[in-house]
This record gives sequence, C-alpha cells and structure tokens, in this order.
Amino acid sequence: MTSSPEPVRETVAIAIPCLNEARNLRSLLPKVHKVLAQSGIRAEVCVIDGHSRDRTAVVAESLGARVIPQRGSGYGGAIRTAFEEIDATYLITIDADGSHPPAIIKYLYAARHEAEVVIASRWTAQGHADMPLLRWLQSRVLNWVFREVLTLPYRDLSSGYRLYSRRAVADLKLEMSSYAILQEILVKAHCNGYKIREIPLHYFPRKYGHSHARVWRLGCDYMRSLYRLWGLRTSVASADYDTQAFFSRIPLQRWWQRRRYRILMRYIGDALRVLDTGCGSTQLLNGAPQVVGMDILRGKLRFMRRAGRRLVQASVLDIPFRTEAFEVVISSQVVEHLPRDDRIFAEIARCVEPGGVLIVGTVDYGRWIWPVIERLYGLLKPQGYAEEHITHYTRATLEGNLRRVGLRIEEVSTILGGEIIVKARKPEPLAQ
Repeated sequence: MTSSPEPVRETVAIAIPCLNEARNLRSLLPKVHKVLAQSGIRAEVCVIDGHSRDRTAVVAESLGARVIPQRGSGYGGAIRTAFEEIDATYLITIDADGSHPPAIIKYLYAARHEAEVVIASRWTAQGHADMPLLRWLQSRVLNWVFREVLTLPYRDLSSGYRLYSRRAVADLKLEMSSYAILQEILVKAHCNGYKIREIPLHYFPRKYGHSHARVWRLGCDYMRSLYRLWGLRTSVASADYDTQAFFSRIPLQRWWQRRRYRILMRYIGDALRVLDTGCGSTQLLNGAPQVVGMDILRGKLRFMRRAGRRLVQASVLDIPFRTEAFEVVISSQVVEHLPRDDRIFAEIARCVEPGGVLIVGTVDYGRWIWPVIERLYGLLKPQGYAEEHITHYTRATLEGNLRRVGLRIEEVSTILGGEIIVKARKPEPLAQ
C-alpha cells in the first residue's frame, strides 16, 4: 500500500519596502506581528531596505524582521528585490509609512484562493482615502486614465498594499523602477490571464517623515509606462485579446466580432458535444457553455477559467481527443496563423463524428476587401493579428482543403466579403 503524497505547505511573507523609515517601523512592525498572531497566519516579515541612513535596518532586525538589502533603484527596485529574494507561496506588500492598516493583512490572506493578485483598494466600493485634496485628485485622475486607456476593470491600480501569488509574478519581466511598477505588475498579470480582485481599504495619511516620490519625475514615468503597457494591452499577447475585440470601442471591429459570433452560434445549433480549437478568449465559451475550449496558449485558457468549464491546452496538430468524439468542431481564425500543412484539416476533421459538422473560418485573401481592411487594421492596432497571418486562404482553397479530407460543403457565410466561414459535414457511412 502506497502512502498519498503530503499536501504542499503554503508559505507567506510580508514585504515592507523602506527608505529611512525607522520611526514608522517602530510603530508598524509590532502591529504586523500582532495581527499575524491573532489571525493564526505564520508569516516571515521582511524589510526591503533601500540603503537607509536612519538605522532602519537596525530597528527592523530588533523588531523581528528579516532585512534584505535592495537591488536596483526606487520603489520598483524594492519590489523586484522582494519578488526575487523572498521564496514564499504568497507575498503581501505593505507600505511602511502607516498609510496601510496592518489589520487588512488578514483579509488579503483570506482572499488568496479567489485571485492571484488581491488589491487593498481605496477606490473600490466601500474603500476610502484620507488624504489631502490635491493628492486625492491626482490619485483619482491617475487611476481613471490608466483604467480607461488600458481597458481594465480595476479601480485602484496604484495601491501598493497587495497580496501576490508566487505563480502570478514569478515570470513577469518587470522594467519600471518607480511606483509605475504597480501598474506594470497588474497589466502584465492580467495579460497572462491571472485573476485580480479588489477589497476595500481605508487609506490613512503618512505618520512620520515625507514621501520620497518626485511628482514631475513620477508623472513622466507614468506616461512612459502607460504608452508601453498600452502596446501590450492592444497586442495579441494579451490573454483577453478576443474579449476586448468583442467589446471594442472601434465600431467596425465590434460589429465584425459579433457578426462572427452569431454565425458560429447558428452553425452550432443545439449540439451538446462541441470543441473549439484555438478558442482564445472567445465569447463563444460564454454563449455556448457546452463548448470545450482548446488553445495552445496557457494564458488565454487561464483568463477563460470558470467553474465547470472544460479547457484543454493543445495544438491543432495533435488534438488530445479520440476520433469522432464531437458533434461539432470549430476552427475559427486559426488556420491563417499556421504554416500550410495538410495535417491541420485532417486532424480537426478526425474529431468530427459521422454526420457531424466542421466549422472553419478564416479571412479571405481572394478578394480585395480583406487586404485593404488588414492594412487599416494594422494602422489602428499595430500589435494586432494583421502581421500574424502567415498563410493566405481564398474561398476556393479553403473549400478544397475541406473536400480533400472527405467533407461536404453545406453552407458558406461571409462577413463584408472579407471573412469566410464554412460549414462542412462529414458523411455518414453507407448502410450495409
């Protein structure tokens, strides 16, 4: 009889970035230890010291904290040091200046299984900020601009009071050295498909000393960061690219996506065993919950996680389902991204049961309409799919590929003459 493996033990750490915060630490650290003890949370408390000159390190060690010398400059350097040096399942970052009440630690920790990043937020429902009017306005405007430009659903992107799951931040390539790293972390985690949640925070004024941020320099960093992150948010690398397109502010893109959605839903009909190969973050998985989503990119599947939803990471060249497993198989906006290979159509057709349907959609390079649209699209969204269409199909070549794998063309729909969606049926075997 073999024994079952022991469960992986969760570890927690508290990271406090510091620069000349000795006086504030004398008040903060005892409260942090008390909250941890009262909540039954076993956590290592770490101070990331940015080469302080006021005995910050001595005070931190005397109050039971581990001191880690900061590498790199600014607040961004402190956060990167924490991510690199602290090996814990969950990492909670808290400011040393007294603005973040330590009692919130227990709420952040309690929400750790609900999202990979949990933000203690001033601007979410029931949150509050006790700060001078000018700072209040600056923070509200900053967060509104980032939220609107980057089309993100979060209200407090600049709060540094957070819980991070190790898996969400381990592979992020962080660049910013200022407080702009806070937005950078959220955008990159979101674009990797990780869940982010906000809980309310009452933000208090700094207790002692003054902020080390320089407003104009920080403002320039924020603008540079916004531009870089906008490029990422509008690129195909973003896990929710297809969802963004469905709700796009560009009328033509939004209409196009919804027209495709209606055609696919009509072709699916009332089938219950459906596979969407290359699903991305399509709304089809929301509109037709019976669909199994398959994609080669883990981030897109991660973004589409829902209770009860079936998602599989795999390539269309090696679909991990038995032959004739589905009533309907969909390949929408996939084949043009792959090198020309007869195995693609053979493999997706293999999974269709006799009498079932294969739906294949791609852009039509046989007419002038799509090449023109693609050029305009490339100007409006230069990080989009336009440059990734490496195999150009026409209606004739697409239908020819489907016939070669034994399918019968049943219906063809087009979108503005620029996209073809073909419904093809696999013949049932002749009765003996």
